[in-house]
Amino acid sequence: MSDPQKLTVLLTGGAGVLGEALIDRLADDHHLICLTRKSRILHPKVQTIQGDICLPRLGLTEATHDRLLSQVDWVIHAAAITRLDGEIDQIFSVNYQGTEQVVRFVQQAGVPLYHISTAFTHPCEYADGVQTETPYEVAKRQAEALVRTSGIDVSIFRPSIIIGDANSGRMPNFQGFHMTMGLMMSGFLPIVPCPEEGHVDLIARDVAAQAIANALQRRLIGEDYYLTSGSGALKLTGLLDLMCQSMHSQAAPFTRPRCMAPDVYERLVRPVFLPALSENVRAALGRAHQLCRYASLIKPLPSSLADLLTPEQWAARNVGRELLLSLNHLAPKLGALTRMLRQPAPASASVLSEALQ
Repeated sequence: MSDPQKLTVLLTGGAGVLGEALIDRLADDHHLICLTRKSRILHPKVQTIQGDICLPRLGLTEATHDRLLSQVDWVIHAAAITRLDGEIDQIFSVNYQGTEQVVRFVQQAGVPLYHISTAFTHPCEYADGVQTETPYEVAKRQAEALVRTSGIDVSIFRPSIIIGDANSGRMPNFQGFHMTMGLMMSGFLPIVPCPEEGHVDLIARDVAAQAIANALQRRLIGEDYYLTSGSGALKLTGLLDLMCQSMHSQAAPFTRPRCMAPDVYERLVRPVFLPALSENVRAALGRAHQLCRYASLIKPLPSSLADLLTPEQWAARNVGRELLLSLNHLAPKLGALTRMLRQPAPASASVLSEALQ
């Protein structure tokens, strides 16, 4: 028999990196219903419904849709395409039009919405020469405007770059940041087009999920929250120090990547050396260079974590330790990354590094 005191929460994106962590934080204390398109969610306390946020009625039959409207007390919308190099039409379809369908459901149900966005919709100050904003940023900013003008009760949560769990570094699948770190650790990215003093804002996925769960427990609604490290964010030099430490602990050969101003890199390196690299390596470096935009922050992002976490949870945070654990979790998988690029060794990248000495 269900507990009438528990909220019934509809979660989209439950199979994602953050969504999985949200399930771990919410399933015990809420009736949790996950809307999934293809991915399977195997959790004994979670009800799954197959649907599609990009379709009318969330891709559900009329009967299932109406039943869900009557059941749900709260919606958490975490589904999104996070690949910076994804197809523009697909990014817009999921990240904006999908949000339109979720908002329509929330309006019909008359319930509050937690909308998961990104901290990089914030007006950030970047180093000169960084790549322009990505379609991902644009679609997320448009989706925020949509939910804010829809007349619903909503809070927007803006996580920064998500890394593995705070106490283990575990990541169910590696996203853009981990792929970029892997390229650097493998020697494929000897030049990093970011200033040494650029801020890199990272948030452990379970810490972000805990902050959202705490907000839900307190029934917070109406404000926007930054799930970021804020003034505690690492600088790029600190990130590279931890990378050296991780590789040393693995007894793996490693050459510390060299930082270069983004405008110098774009003017001197990209047009001269990148065309000589293999197609796979060029594509991987292109994705990495897009992400380097977010490691070129001149000023730290705002942060709401101190307001959302308990004093004990806040005191337990250590961004450097969390990143080191994520790097240690990634290091044994570098061979798989090299095989994915179909390169026996990063020889061409070594040539690039030597030429720029």
